Amino acid sequence: MPEPAAGVNFAAAALGKCPVCGRGRLFRSWLKVADACDVCGTPFKAAEAGDGPVVFVILIAGFLACAGLLTTFFMFPDWPVSTHLMIWPAFAVAVSLALMQPLKGLMLASQLRHRVKD
Repeated sequence: MPEPAAGVNFAAAALGKCPVCGRGRLFRSWLKVADACDVCGTPFKAAEAGDGPVVFVILIAGFLACAGLLTTFFMFPDWPVSTHLMIWPAFAVAVSLALMQPLKGLMLASQLRHRVKD
């Protein structure tokens, strides 16, 4: 088993920056990973997140949307069902979009940290 790489910055990766130097871009577009860091030259081609971030996004967004739905359903029983159907699916989509890039960045940083496919 390869020795883990030192100096991987998970906070920078969650913000879409290079997990090694913290200055370059990790993504070339919304979810497309750059070939390499444009500042330090760290290659990102070997790191592939696959469906890992999607699983966490589904679990987190689904939990928050269901908890919000159940809470408002019992706290405000006079709300019509159509109000719930306008609020909570939109909330789930917004949370999913907000979480996708940071969680993909964290997954890629974890792969770089543990030298997956090195």
